[in-house]
Amino acid sequence: MKDIEFTVMLYGKDQFKYSVTRNNIELPAKFIKYHKTNFQKYFKIKESDFKGKEILETGCGQGKHAVVLSLMGANVTAVDLSIDNVQRGEKLKKFYNLSNLSFIQHDLMKPLDCKNKFDLISSHNWIQHTENPSTVLKNLVSNFKKKGGGRLYISTYHANTFRFFITQIARIMLKSEYYELMYNLVKFHFPTGFKEFKNPEDIYFENIFDDFFVPYCHTTTYDIVINDAKKLGLVPITEIPDLKQLYSLDNIFLRIGLEKKEYKDSTKGRFKFTKPVDEFAANLPSFINESIKLSKKTIKHLNKLDNAYINCSFCLGLYRIRAQTCMMDNPKEKHQILQQYLEMTLSNSTKSISAYYDIQQNYMNREESNSFYE
Repeated sequence: MKDIEFTVMLYGKDQFKYSVTRNNIELPAKFIKYHKTNFQKYFKIKESDFKGKEILETGCGQGKHAVVLSLMGANVTAVDLSIDNVQRGEKLKKFYNLSNLSFIQHDLMKPLDCKNKFDLISSHNWIQHTENPSTVLKNLVSNFKKKGGGRLYISTYHANTFRFFITQIARIMLKSEYYELMYNLVKFHFPTGFKEFKNPEDIYFENIFDDFFVPYCHTTTYDIVINDAKKLGLVPITEIPDLKQLYSLDNIFLRIGLEKKEYKDSTKGRFKFTKPVDEFAANLPSFINESIKLSKKTIKHLNKLDNAYINCSFCLGLYRIRAQTCMMDNPKEKHQILQQYLEMTLSNSTKSISAYYDIQQNYMNREESNSFYE
């Protein structure tokens, strides 16, 4: 399966398949309130000033954020890669009786041939999953109404958190053909679900596949985004947070508002938001360097075994460590727990850390009886 087809399958058919149904269609009031505030914050305009604005809502998924913008009075064009998501968006549009909202199926790695040009463009938590985020940014900026002016809101994955240290290990270990196996093994590793971790915003079933299996997961930093933005004539209009304690965090989103100040030739200059930040890079704190060393040894060790069950179970063990430590503030303690897990793996204690043997036998028995999904 091609990368783009896998992405469409993951976000169009799997992740959002129950998000807009007959019994689950009205958006929660808290959701609407939160995102109204968020859009005001990053576009730097009052709610009343959204009325009549032409807005391009990109990577719209099932259309929930597009609906919020439409309820604020904007004329919204929502774009998504998946036709399934476009159809879900149309259902939401009908439910809310919105005449100021339209949906388009399009791959934004390619220029958008749209009659409308836009005052505001929103990119909320999806650009990191494209082949080349800088190319997408170029295509988005070309859709502003005029060469000078127009505002862009970006939310994406910030690098250098514990979440993406774990993710980098897993993405090296896993193959796309392990997807169905992993999907089924989650039930063995997390038989009671994820409520015990008390962090439903960050720790949940779909997040495993979002991080471990999506073809592209390009983490970034404010420096990288601002570098590319300047090459497109954009400047920040929102405050850049102080992230000195970044390694103590489980997860944080990069969110920034940008304004187009001048026209620049996007074919010139070196763009940097083209690949994920390497979490194994040099000049890191010593306790992280120890985790890097053990991670590399473990990856090499398990790759020699070349066993899908072991690799999937090992990576689900990684996710459990993240889930159990996500509320901890001390990064050293997190990495000490990770290092213990890696050392156990290197000592061939696979049975004790992943329940591999029991899982493999149970999985095969259920597969034979066709009762796995019951």
